[in-house]
Amino acid sequence: MFSKQSLINYREGIERALDWYARFPVESLEVCISSGNRKVGKIPNVSLPPILTCPHCDKCCTECYDIKACLQYANVRNARARNLSILRRNFALYWEQLRAKLARKRKLTHFRFHVGGDMISAEYFKEMVKTARMFPHVRFWTYTKAHEIVNEYVRTHGKTKAKAIPDNLKIMFSVWEGMTCNNPYRFGTFIVVMEGQTPPKGVWHCTGDCGLCIKANRGCIIGETSWIHKH
Repeated sequence: MFSKQSLINYREGIERALDWYARFPVESLEVCISSGNRKVGKIPNVSLPPILTCPHCDKCCTECYDIKACLQYANVRNARARNLSILRRNFALYWEQLRAKLARKRKLTHFRFHVGGDMISAEYFKEMVKTARMFPHVRFWTYTKAHEIVNEYVRTHGKTKAKAIPDNLKIMFSVWEGMTCNNPYRFGTFIVVMEGQTPPKGVWHCTGDCGLCIKANRGCIIGETSWIHKH
Protein backbone atom coordinates (compact mmCIF):
# COMPACT_ATOMS: atom_id res chain seq x y z
CA MET A 1 0.00 0.00 0.00
CA PHE A 2 1.36 3.43 -0.95
CA SER A 3 1.82 6.13 1.64
CA LYS A 4 0.22 9.54 1.22
CA GLN A 5 3.65 10.92 0.39
CA SER A 6 4.15 8.34 -2.38
CA LEU A 7 0.92 9.45 -4.04
CA ILE A 8 2.01 13.07 -3.73
CA ASN A 9 5.34 12.18 -5.33
CA TYR A 10 3.54 10.42 -8.16
CA ARG A 11 1.27 13.37 -8.87
CA GLU A 12 4.18 15.81 -8.75
CA GLY A 13 6.19 13.63 -11.13
CA ILE A 14 3.35 13.49 -13.65
CA GLU A 15 2.76 17.24 -13.39
CA ARG A 16 6.45 17.96 -13.98
CA ALA A 17 6.38 15.74 -17.06
CA LEU A 18 3.23 17.44 -18.34
CA ASP A 19 4.87 20.84 -17.85
CA TRP A 20 7.89 19.63 -19.80
CA TYR A 21 5.85 18.41 -22.77
CA ALA A 22 3.82 21.63 -22.75
CA ARG A 23 6.99 23.43 -23.91
CA PHE A 24 6.82 21.68 -27.27
CA PRO A 25 4.31 22.10 -30.11
CA VAL A 26 1.87 19.25 -29.76
CA GLU A 27 2.46 18.31 -33.41
CA SER A 28 6.07 17.50 -32.55
CA LEU A 29 5.05 14.91 -29.95
CA GLU A 30 4.31 11.28 -30.73
CA VAL A 31 1.83 8.95 -29.04
CA CYS A 32 3.67 6.20 -27.22
CA ILE A 33 2.55 2.63 -27.84
CA SER A 34 4.26 0.14 -25.56
CA SER A 35 5.23 -3.30 -26.78
CA GLY A 36 4.36 -4.80 -23.40
CA ASN A 37 6.49 -6.09 -20.54
CA ARG A 38 7.20 -9.16 -18.43
CA LYS A 39 4.13 -8.57 -16.30
CA VAL A 40 1.38 -8.32 -18.91
CA GLY A 41 3.18 -10.11 -21.73
CA LYS A 42 4.39 -8.77 -25.06
CA ILE A 43 1.09 -7.13 -25.93
CA PRO A 44 1.03 -3.76 -27.72
CA ASN A 45 -0.85 -1.24 -25.62
CA VAL A 46 -1.47 2.44 -25.03
CA SER A 47 -1.74 3.98 -21.57
CA LEU A 48 -2.56 7.19 -19.71
CA PRO A 49 -1.61 8.33 -16.19
CA PRO A 50 -3.59 6.64 -13.44
CA ILE A 51 -5.59 8.83 -11.04
CA LEU A 52 -5.64 11.74 -13.51
CA THR A 53 -7.73 9.66 -15.94
CA CYS A 54 -9.35 7.09 -13.65
CA PRO A 55 -12.87 7.32 -12.20
CA HIS A 56 -13.46 5.83 -8.76
CA CYS A 57 -9.71 5.72 -8.17
CA ASP A 58 -10.24 6.21 -4.44
CA LYS A 59 -10.94 2.44 -4.34
CA CYS A 60 -7.58 1.38 -5.74
CA CYS A 61 -5.07 4.24 -5.94
CA THR A 62 -3.13 3.12 -2.88
CA GLU A 63 -2.69 -0.34 -4.45
CA CYS A 64 -2.25 0.60 -8.13
CA TYR A 65 0.48 -1.38 -9.90
CA ASP A 66 0.79 1.30 -12.59
CA ILE A 67 1.45 4.06 -10.05
CA LYS A 68 4.19 1.80 -8.71
CA ALA A 69 5.65 1.52 -12.21
CA CYS A 70 5.48 5.30 -12.68
CA LEU A 71 7.31 5.85 -9.39
CA GLN A 72 10.00 3.31 -10.24
CA TYR A 73 10.59 4.07 -13.91
CA ALA A 74 10.87 7.56 -15.36
CA ASN A 75 10.32 6.28 -18.90
CA VAL A 76 6.94 4.81 -17.90
CA ARG A 77 5.87 8.03 -16.16
CA ASN A 78 6.99 10.15 -19.11
CA ALA A 79 5.20 7.97 -21.66
CA ARG A 80 1.94 8.24 -19.73
CA ALA A 81 2.35 12.02 -19.42
CA ARG A 82 3.24 12.49 -23.10
CA ASN A 83 0.12 10.63 -24.20
CA LEU A 84 -2.05 12.71 -21.89
CA SER A 85 -0.40 15.92 -23.07
CA ILE A 86 -1.26 15.11 -26.70
CA LEU A 87 -4.78 13.98 -25.79
CA ARG A 88 -5.57 17.14 -23.83
CA ARG A 89 -4.12 19.54 -26.36
CA ASN A 90 -5.24 17.90 -29.60
CA PHE A 91 -7.79 15.13 -29.16
CA ALA A 92 -8.02 14.38 -32.88
CA LEU A 93 -4.24 14.18 -33.27
CA TYR A 94 -4.00 11.62 -30.48
CA TRP A 95 -6.38 9.27 -32.29
CA GLU A 96 -4.90 9.99 -35.70
CA GLN A 97 -1.44 9.04 -34.49
CA LEU A 98 -2.65 5.98 -32.61
CA ARG A 99 -4.48 4.60 -35.63
CA ALA A 100 -1.58 5.36 -37.96
CA LYS A 101 0.70 3.34 -35.70
CA LEU A 102 -1.74 0.45 -35.57
CA ALA A 103 -1.99 0.49 -39.37
CA ARG A 104 1.79 0.17 -39.66
CA LYS A 105 1.80 -2.95 -37.49
CA ARG A 106 0.99 -5.44 -40.25
CA LYS A 107 1.18 -8.49 -37.98
CA LEU A 108 -0.90 -6.93 -35.21
CA THR A 109 -3.49 -9.35 -33.83
CA HIS A 110 -4.13 -8.05 -30.28
CA PHE A 111 -4.11 -4.62 -28.66
CA ARG A 112 -4.87 -3.47 -25.14
CA PHE A 113 -6.22 -0.08 -24.17
CA HIS A 114 -4.88 1.14 -20.83
CA VAL A 115 -2.38 -0.88 -18.89
CA GLY A 116 -2.38 2.41 -16.99
CA GLY A 117 -5.22 4.92 -16.87
CA ASP A 118 -8.76 4.69 -18.20
CA MET A 119 -11.15 6.26 -20.69
CA ILE A 120 -11.50 9.93 -19.81
CA SER A 121 -14.87 10.75 -21.38
CA ALA A 122 -17.76 9.52 -23.48
CA GLU A 123 -16.08 11.02 -26.55
CA TYR A 124 -12.93 9.07 -25.80
CA PHE A 125 -14.88 5.82 -25.60
CA LYS A 126 -16.56 6.58 -28.94
CA GLU A 127 -13.09 6.77 -30.49
CA MET A 128 -12.15 3.45 -28.91
CA VAL A 129 -15.19 1.85 -30.53
CA LYS A 130 -14.42 3.54 -33.85
CA THR A 131 -10.84 2.27 -33.72
CA ALA A 132 -11.98 -1.30 -33.15
CA ARG A 133 -14.33 -1.06 -36.13
CA MET A 134 -11.47 0.26 -38.29
CA PHE A 135 -9.29 -2.76 -37.45
CA PRO A 136 -11.67 -5.75 -37.45
CA HIS A 137 -8.78 -8.23 -37.64
CA VAL A 138 -7.41 -7.04 -34.28
CA ARG A 139 -8.74 -8.13 -30.90
CA PHE A 140 -8.99 -5.11 -28.58
CA TRP A 141 -9.73 -5.22 -24.88
CA THR A 142 -9.74 -2.88 -21.91
CA TYR A 143 -10.53 -2.72 -18.21
CA THR A 144 -12.59 0.18 -16.96
CA LYS A 145 -14.19 1.62 -13.87
CA ALA A 146 -16.06 4.10 -16.08
CA HIS A 147 -19.07 1.81 -16.11
CA GLU A 148 -21.48 4.73 -16.56
CA ILE A 149 -19.82 5.87 -19.80
CA VAL A 150 -20.06 2.41 -21.34
CA ASN A 151 -23.65 1.84 -20.21
CA GLU A 152 -24.76 5.19 -21.62
CA TYR A 153 -23.05 4.47 -24.93
CA VAL A 154 -24.88 1.17 -25.30
CA ARG A 155 -28.17 2.78 -24.32
CA THR A 156 -27.83 5.43 -27.03
CA HIS A 157 -26.29 3.25 -29.74
CA GLY A 158 -28.67 0.38 -30.24
CA LYS A 159 -29.66 -0.53 -26.67
CA THR A 160 -27.93 -3.90 -26.86
CA LYS A 161 -24.28 -4.73 -26.40
CA ALA A 162 -24.19 -6.66 -29.67
CA LYS A 163 -25.42 -3.66 -31.68
CA ALA A 164 -23.36 -1.00 -29.93
CA ILE A 165 -19.98 -2.67 -29.38
CA PRO A 166 -18.03 -4.45 -32.12
CA ASP A 167 -17.29 -8.07 -31.33
CA ASN A 168 -13.52 -7.48 -31.48
CA LEU A 169 -13.67 -4.99 -28.58
CA LYS A 170 -14.01 -6.64 -25.18
CA ILE A 171 -14.92 -4.36 -22.29
CA MET A 172 -14.14 -5.64 -18.81
CA PHE A 173 -15.84 -3.86 -15.91
CA SER A 174 -13.16 -3.63 -13.25
CA VAL A 175 -14.55 -4.24 -9.76
CA TRP A 176 -12.65 -3.59 -6.53
CA GLU A 177 -13.82 -4.16 -2.98
CA GLY A 178 -16.45 -1.63 -2.03
CA MET A 179 -17.39 -0.75 -5.61
CA THR A 180 -20.92 -0.92 -6.94
CA CYS A 181 -21.03 -2.34 -10.45
CA ASN A 182 -24.08 -1.36 -12.47
CA ASN A 183 -23.90 -3.82 -15.37
CA PRO A 184 -27.27 -4.03 -17.14
CA TYR A 185 -25.70 -5.14 -20.44
CA ARG A 186 -23.75 -7.97 -18.84
CA PHE A 187 -20.21 -7.04 -19.75
CA GLY A 188 -17.50 -9.30 -18.41
CA THR A 189 -16.26 -8.26 -15.00
CA PHE A 190 -12.71 -8.29 -13.74
CA ILE A 191 -12.78 -8.93 -10.00
CA VAL A 192 -9.87 -8.04 -7.74
CA VAL A 193 -9.73 -10.43 -4.79
CA MET A 194 -8.22 -8.85 -1.71
CA GLU A 195 -6.03 -10.61 0.81
CA GLY A 196 -8.09 -12.97 2.96
CA GLN A 197 -11.02 -13.04 0.54
CA THR A 198 -12.26 -16.21 -1.12
CA PRO A 199 -12.04 -16.17 -4.93
CA PRO A 200 -15.36 -16.63 -6.79
CA LYS A 201 -16.02 -20.19 -7.91
CA GLY A 202 -16.33 -21.15 -11.54
CA VAL A 203 -14.64 -17.94 -12.75
CA TRP A 204 -11.48 -17.76 -14.83
CA HIS A 205 -8.35 -17.05 -12.77
CA CYS A 206 -6.22 -14.39 -14.44
CA THR A 207 -2.48 -15.03 -14.14
CA GLY A 208 -1.64 -11.43 -15.04
CA ASP A 209 0.02 -12.48 -18.31
CA CYS A 210 -2.23 -11.52 -21.22
CA GLY A 211 -0.12 -13.64 -23.57
CA LEU A 212 -1.12 -16.83 -21.75
CA CYS A 213 -4.80 -16.00 -22.09
CA ILE A 214 -4.35 -15.30 -25.79
CA LYS A 215 -2.89 -18.78 -26.24
CA ALA A 216 -5.70 -20.33 -24.20
CA ASN A 217 -8.38 -18.10 -25.77
CA ARG A 218 -9.78 -17.40 -22.33
CA GLY A 219 -10.36 -14.56 -19.92
CA CYS A 220 -10.47 -10.90 -20.93
CA ILE A 221 -9.45 -11.76 -24.49
CA ILE A 222 -12.96 -13.11 -25.08
CA GLY A 223 -14.73 -10.93 -22.49
CA GLU A 224 -14.99 -13.70 -19.91
CA THR A 225 -15.52 -12.70 -16.28
CA SER A 226 -12.23 -13.24 -14.49
CA TRP A 227 -10.60 -12.69 -11.13
CA ILE A 228 -7.11 -11.88 -9.92
CA HIS A 229 -5.43 -11.46 -6.56
CA LYS A 230 -4.70 -7.86 -5.60
CA HIS A 231 -1.55 -6.85 -7.42
